[in-house]
Amino acid sequence: MYWIDECVKKIIDTKKTDKYVCAAGITPSGIVHIGNLRDAITSEFVFRGLKEAGKDAEFICSWDDYDRLRKIPKGVPEEFSKYIGMPLYKVPDPYGCHDSYSVHFEKDVEKDLAKVGIRPRFIYQHKMYLDNKYYPLIKIALQRRKEIARILFNFKVQDFSKEDIEKYYPLTVYCEACNKDSTKITDYDGENLVSYECKCSHKETADISKKNIGKLVWKIDWPMRWSYEKVSFEPGGKEHSTRGGSFDVASKISQEIFNNPAPVYQAYEFIGIVGMNAKMSSSLGNVIKISDLLAIYEPEIIRWFYAKTKPLSMLNFAFDQQILKNYAEFDRFAGKISTNSATDEEKQIGFYSQIKPGRKIKPNSLSFRQLASFVQLTKGNRTELEKLLKKAGAKFSQDNLDARFNSALNWTENYAPPEYRVSVESNANKDYFAKLPQGQKEMIKKLIKKLDQHWSEEALMNLLYDIPKSQTQDTQELKKIQRKFFKNIYMLLIGQETGPRLNTFFLALGKEKVTNLLDINE
Repeated sequence: MYWIDECVKKIIDTKKTDKYVCAAGITPSGIVHIGNLRDAITSEFVFRGLKEAGKDAEFICSWDDYDRLRKIPKGVPEEFSKYIGMPLYKVPDPYGCHDSYSVHFEKDVEKDLAKVGIRPRFIYQHKMYLDNKYYPLIKIALQRRKEIARILFNFKVQDFSKEDIEKYYPLTVYCEACNKDSTKITDYDGENLVSYECKCSHKETADISKKNIGKLVWKIDWPMRWSYEKVSFEPGGKEHSTRGGSFDVASKISQEIFNNPAPVYQAYEFIGIVGMNAKMSSSLGNVIKISDLLAIYEPEIIRWFYAKTKPLSMLNFAFDQQILKNYAEFDRFAGKISTNSATDEEKQIGFYSQIKPGRKIKPNSLSFRQLASFVQLTKGNRTELEKLLKKAGAKFSQDNLDARFNSALNWTENYAPPEYRVSVESNANKDYFAKLPQGQKEMIKKLIKKLDQHWSEEALMNLLYDIPKSQTQDTQELKKIQRKFFKNIYMLLIGQETGPRLNTFFLALGKEKVTNLLDINE
């Protein structure tokens, strides 16, 4: 069974409810990377699956902007260390363009998520806490704090002595004076009065029924929100999913403290980038943003990657030449969907790859490989590019070009390896030609002589493969000769050993240009 269908079935079988809630969460502590996207898109897939099964469902995504600023990410001025310990929503925007640190990292991401078809109801945790929405559940956690301490002890989350259990409080207080969490709860009356003191010397006794003073610690905050939002499903990274890890602890607290069964849970693997081995971290700065991905991949292709990969399988996004194969593979897949030749699982993958349900994915007649080459030849001039593509015999609509023009341009300008950068030679490379073996020279001369009779896409392809056949009948030897032949043509045209598909490249350059660069008299 397809993995999303398995999740949906498990939810329907185990959660008897009138409305199913799928949740995701992101902490805006720095740049939001494509690892966070896996959390949101996994929940969105399951939400879409529940709707497809005829169920009433909602998809929510929490911004954990009431979390403390723990450390200063790369790119943020070091002077911001003075804000460590404050809730993220209270920290000013280091770039001066938004109301706060958290909003700066939230707003662009919300737009990017929408481009990938992810449109949850966003919940801003600082608002939920400050509006005291969680007060009844916070009170339960405080009243049952010793039971929580024993659960944490049993899971070996923390070492507790009897004295530690007596003094344990699952609430982190933000000081009213300095806004930091350098506080210690000194007394709780068992109902609503909480007393605390801060390192800044401020002391207060607050009535938590009338105002919020802080946030539940992570492993208690998570199950508390499951209870409040009536969450049916939530995914989580593998760091939370180990035996005895965050999810196991939260599940126990959810059941025993809040009397609420944990949601159906799906663990997922990290996301990698080809050529980047370290786990992505927004605080370290070695991250790829969702917008970076959107700059070179169509939104449907991004969804397709996530939909076809089981959550516990590592998913790598290529920013190097592998992108060419990725686009080609997607085009083949989209072709199967459009011709109704896809398997049942492929049809499901196609459904979840749609930006909007009902808007089927379609193959693009423009090869990304060809576009990436030609966009360089025209230096990004779209008008000239269209002329070149038509000259090469490409059949495409404006929609086809719209979908891929910017992606191809961005990839070639920012990520393409040197060997995939195309620049046509200005003059014939006589020195290179002079050093070729006589047999290789003769093949190039034969090619020039026959260009006139073979000036079409198919005829040129046949000619390019037929000429080396005159040199040998041995299959293995023929392959070597063909490789050398193609390499020599590329070297004479663009000064590199590989390049665009030769038959369409010839048509794009024009017969005169090809002849000028290949027809060399010794």
